[in-house]
Amino acid sequence: MSLTERRHDVVALAVATWALLRMGVATARDASPWAWASWLAAAAFLALLLPSLQHALRERVRAAPALRATLPAALIAIGIVALVGSGVIASGRVSVWRVVAVTVVAVLAFVAAGRGEEPLGGWRLLGLAVCLGLVAGGWDRGARIAVPGNLRLGFSFFCAAALGIYLLGVVRVQRSFDVRLGLGAREVATALGAVGALVLIAIPLGLLVDYVVWNPKSDPPLAALERFVSLVVFVGLPEELLFRGMVQEGLSRLAGSRAGLLATSALFGLAHITKQTGLLPGQVNALELNWRYAALAALAGLAYGWVYQRTRRLSAAALTHGGVDWLWSSFFLR
Repeated sequence: MSLTERRHDVVALAVATWALLRMGVATARDASPWAWASWLAAAAFLALLLPSLQHALRERVRAAPALRATLPAALIAIGIVALVGSGVIASGRVSVWRVVAVTVVAVLAFVAAGRGEEPLGGWRLLGLAVCLGLVAGGWDRGARIAVPGNLRLGFSFFCAAALGIYLLGVVRVQRSFDVRLGLGAREVATALGAVGALVLIAIPLGLLVDYVVWNPKSDPPLAALERFVSLVVFVGLPEELLFRGMVQEGLSRLAGSRAGLLATSALFGLAHITKQTGLLPGQVNALELNWRYAALAALAGLAYGWVYQRTRRLSAAALTHGGVDWLWSSFFLR
């Protein structure tokens, strides 16, 4: 193992150990015994960030091709059992079962179709993005556990992230799908430079449309650092896996890099249009679509996509994403 590869492993192992210990303590206090299923899915996601584990799994999958389907199926089955047992998926919610069934079939069909490291076609990447998007958002509105940084995330969110890395980092290796966390100085400078440029544009625009206000939080330095790391790893990275690693890459392979960047940024904005973040209490019930948030999110998506194109590293785009979220939530969120 080279020094660079060892650095990636050390950073990923440190992040995984810190996060899983903190999450384990919080999960042990949870009243629901099914919360451990979400912790297990988080462990799968964090472990797959280690390049050495991805390499070892690739060797195992080559030797035993059945693992291409059985490992994802096992993770999905654990989630279904836990969600049924906890009552999150009730027998009468047929729509949820339909989402689960379609998602399982789509994931396993993707895994079963072909092998090797040849680049996937754009439509295949877009289809996988839709499939994993259903996983992340369609299962468990209630089965969530505490994550460092004062966040709460559920089994399906972690499951989608883990499946994305497994399918595109182990089963059908895509060189564009780079989640290694040990960023170099140039990549960090590119990511943080994009944060600065976005702040100079988005903050005045947000103030102009009365969406953001100067509202600094007084978090202790250690808590602020923890929230920053958590936003990069648990918010920025999973979203970048989906939007930049699958959607933007897929559209770029179909229509070119510029069109892929612009279209993905627009889709990223639209994905945030129903969220009530940043609204005043009186606006929440008055507005069905949060156009200001969607526009600012699309602008941010341009920055994240640009960083991805410049560095070809999803972790660099996640650093920009997490940095923007941290600045906004620390100083400008209502």
